[in-house]
Amino acid sequence: MQNPLRVLMVSGATLALAGLGIAAPALAAPPGPPSVLHVGQIGQQTVAPHGNCEPDTLVEPDIAVSPFNTNIEVAVAHDCRFATGGAVDIFYAWTHDGGAHWHQGRLPGLTKAVGGTYDRASDPVVAFGADGSVYVSSLVFDVTCPTGVAVSRSTDGGATFGKPVLVQHSNVCAVSDDKNWLVADTQPNSPFFGRIYQFWTEFLSNGASPQVVRWSDDNGRHWSGTHFLASRKQFAQNSQAFVQPDGAITDTYLFSGHALGNGTRQGFILRNGTNASSGTSIVAQTSFDGGAHWTKPTLVAGNIGGGPAGIRCCLPIMNGGQISGRMFQVWNANGPGVQDAVLISSSADGHHWTHPVQVTQGHSPSIQYINAAVATAAGRVFVSYGRRDLARPNIIQQELTWSDNGGTTFATPIALGSPSNLRWAAVAGGKFPGDYTGLSATPTRVAGVWAVSSQPPNPAAAFHQVLYAATLQSVTRHH
Repeated sequence: MQNPLRVLMVSGATLALAGLGIAAPALAAPPGPPSVLHVGQIGQQTVAPHGNCEPDTLVEPDIAVSPFNTNIEVAVAHDCRFATGGAVDIFYAWTHDGGAHWHQGRLPGLTKAVGGTYDRASDPVVAFGADGSVYVSSLVFDVTCPTGVAVSRSTDGGATFGKPVLVQHSNVCAVSDDKNWLVADTQPNSPFFGRIYQFWTEFLSNGASPQVVRWSDDNGRHWSGTHFLASRKQFAQNSQAFVQPDGAITDTYLFSGHALGNGTRQGFILRNGTNASSGTSIVAQTSFDGGAHWTKPTLVAGNIGGGPAGIRCCLPIMNGGQISGRMFQVWNANGPGVQDAVLISSSADGHHWTHPVQVTQGHSPSIQYINAAVATAAGRVFVSYGRRDLARPNIIQQELTWSDNGGTTFATPIALGSPSNLRWAAVAGGKFPGDYTGLSATPTRVAGVWAVSSQPPNPAAAFHQVLYAATLQSVTRHH
């Protein structure tokens, strides 16, 4: 029997928290394309430049659409990026009218620039909790050794955020926390309903980089001890977690036979432009007891690509369907030549994964792709990415495609917004739109966010990188 308190939390507590309504029932995906409701710039650097940060840059965004009221979306990004890692603070933006109007702000209490104690912040990730709260996970660190993972919470749909709670803190140089990812259990039938999981990678001075997790059952106020997913000696990073309808949680991440670069301060995650065997795979592990114990790693895909040469980008992304529970993993292929096609695989249980399917169409060696993201709802699988034609190598066009047959085939993509010109992009070991972009879907909405660089208003300026977002209606209503 379903716990009535859980029904109350999903439908009623959210209303009290953030004015959220009850989600519409899932609708069958239509044969036609999704329709663009709004697309354009949603934000620009809000924090005053500090030190040698690259002024007028927003980098590496993520986005979430409320599963309770699709008019509410929240996006996050780096705010004034440093070439050597991190940013002055974390930018956030919110809309309560489905993307028609956006408002922006700075997360309070993270860095010294906004009343916090750390020099820099990085790697923002946003998610909605079971009660409608908005959670933002951020890395925080000093230019010396201390690093940490912090979580900020909003109870008004992302309009304001409270002071961050420090989930993890490392004081010694032998440990560097990086590659954080946050996911909330919003599955009503889960025994861990309402739990928030915080994943990250511990980069150790001996070269190892194990995946770890903590969780909170009281809206992020208090956190469990640290649990290792596998061996403390593994070379891994980039957790991508999803909670299945029964509460089992699957995490996919990069796994290698050799030490991987630590991107907190500097360095590629995967060597860009590689067209031989990368030696890096995506593996999956599942926990059936709320994160305490994990199955042995199982292979999702091997020989993962790092994206085009000269662009820092392209961490693999995984997401799943709230109702179906089916998970979808996307990543960049690894050649041949300069081709970096986007591939996808799916799984119903986190253990068995389908043979990879090419998402992007054609096989032209002159076309490259960056920062694929995936989201799924109501039987439709969405994949977004940036498309680059080497005939104009600085130009990146954001595109969105979709599948109505479980990721077997994909439709002709649609272009979203203005193209980006990497000439004025942030720089961090290469042109830097971010290691990832965000995509989020509900049965009636899909929203994406990405960085767009263009000629600065000031001719003397070196950078101008802002945030764009698109909101689309994912189902068509027939009248």
